[in-house]
Amino acid sequence: MDSRLESLLLGKSLNLSLRYLGYSVILMALFFGQLYLVGNSGMGNSFDLLMSPLGVTVSAIILAGVHTHRNDGILVSIAVAVIIMSGSTLYTVISLNHPQPHYGILTGVGSAILYGVPIGIVSSTVAFALRRFFPTQSAVAETK
Repeated sequence: MDSRLESLLLGKSLNLSLRYLGYSVILMALFFGQLYLVGNSGMGNSFDLLMSPLGVTVSAIILAGVHTHRNDGILVSIAVAVIIMSGSTLYTVISLNHPQPHYGILTGVGSAILYGVPIGIVSSTVAFALRRFFPTQSAVAETK
């Protein structure tokens, strides 16, 4: 594969791409864990804005956009958005009264993909365009 195409799809720095994927897994666990603990044990109220679907969406937009702005990697940005969205969508499926195992997992992953892919595409496109129009504001990883 051409190196320019590879850097556009996966990012200029593989370590930075893996770091952002790790951040997205941490956020997914945070969203799922917070919703699961508050929803099932009555321990208190979760922070409404951050744990709402709007908060999860904004978090996915920000992290995917920051990754694209700093490191290119449109496919990695889409994966970041899908991973973050899956924390919220899997909880909503698990919280059903009598979910069937295959139905619940497929619906949760399908919902994450349904919402995460457009979020990742739009945020990475906007960040990519911003970096191209304002190159002095960018912190793209240097190729060695």
